[in-house]
Amino acid sequence: MNGGCDKFGSSNTFVTQNRAGGDRLVSENQNVIGGYELKNCVATGKSTQIWEVTQAGSTVPLAMKLLLPDSLKDPVAKNVLKHEFKIGAALEHPTMIRYHKLEMNRDHGFFIMDYFRAPSLKTQITGNLPETQSRLKKIVEAMCQAFVHMNEKGLLHRDIKPDNVLVNKTGEVRVIDFSLASRIISGVMKLVSGKQKNIMGTRTYIAPEIILKKPPTPQSDIYSLGVTIYEIVTGAPPFAGLNPSDLLAKHLSESPTPTSVLNPNVSPELDALILKLLSKKPKDRPAEMREVMSLFRNVRGFVEDPAELSARKIKAAKDNASLGVDKRLDSRADADRVSRGLEAPAKPKKSKRLTAPIGEMEVVKKAGAKSPAAQTQQTPSMMPQMSYGMPGQMMPGQMMPGQMMPGQMMPGQMMPGQM
Repeated sequence: MNGGCDKFGSSNTFVTQNRAGGDRLVSENQNVIGGYELKNCVATGKSTQIWEVTQAGSTVPLAMKLLLPDSLKDPVAKNVLKHEFKIGAALEHPTMIRYHKLEMNRDHGFFIMDYFRAPSLKTQITGNLPETQSRLKKIVEAMCQAFVHMNEKGLLHRDIKPDNVLVNKTGEVRVIDFSLASRIISGVMKLVSGKQKNIMGTRTYIAPEIILKKPPTPQSDIYSLGVTIYEIVTGAPPFAGLNPSDLLAKHLSESPTPTSVLNPNVSPELDALILKLLSKKPKDRPAEMREVMSLFRNVRGFVEDPAELSARKIKAAKDNASLGVDKRLDSRADADRVSRGLEAPAKPKKSKRLTAPIGEMEVVKKAGAKSPAAQTQQTPSMMPQMSYGMPGQMMPGQMMPGQMMPGQMMPGQMMPGQM
């Protein structure tokens, strides 16, 4: 079923038919059918809608599968609804929706079942594939349990696909939609049943023998389960066609691409098991659902947890994107300089440190600084000059110790005319 109710009205509006044969609108103030209040439209199909409802005087949410006005006039559509309720009411298992009440009259046709608030497996594959893959074993085991229960009741589902499996956040599973379910044909009946009149099922998930109008078997459901598992593991079904006939032809003759080719994280043993489920001949598949469940329990699903692998890849991609932005910014800056005729700025040179020779007490200067010798030449020295000549040799004009300067008087000597 497709989500939403745009074709027939808003989430609180439904078009039905009155006794006079004319259309009447069930508005927000008149949204009660058979004693159940319509709360929210969950999904719309070709002949029915699924509504969240509550019974008068109760707040417990339930689900109503309601025939659309045109389908209410169609005997085939009415019989399909009755058939689905009969099958669903006969099943009682934790993986199954419980069916409560069927009501069919001139005004409306519906049945009431439990409301399991969860998206379909198809929605989860599309919306969060890594997280769905991480729960693969839990989901598949629950599905197998549901179909084992059906087989024990002598029933086949005949429309196994991700749209007909609900999975909540904790991994709880509910199998839904038994409109195509039928009795398992065995023994003499299998020999005399002959070809089926119609091909029943969904083309993307249908087994080759059903296309050939052979009687359905548990292996037919196993093939459909294999297609569903393939889609979880790779994100897409094994076959797609340009048109319906092309798609059916691929089921009959084309070998599926191994899942490990499309997803290298798939373990070899899971890869082999999926291909076994998708064998063209029923005899090459497991004989029953219980065997599938046993085989699946003993295989490793993935080499690395898909959710952890996805998170690591996302982080690496973000890191690479950040580096890419820096490079793009540099490139843009270079292009801008070229367009304006400017030269790129020179890269700064690293300064070199000078190391003084061992024993030399000079201060190490940076490259380009003046040497101490050059500074000495430019600055007058305040130190006295050193003497020259032989040791003890006197400089010209230098006096001996005790020698008097010319005109110098001796102690006690009187000047002329002094008395």
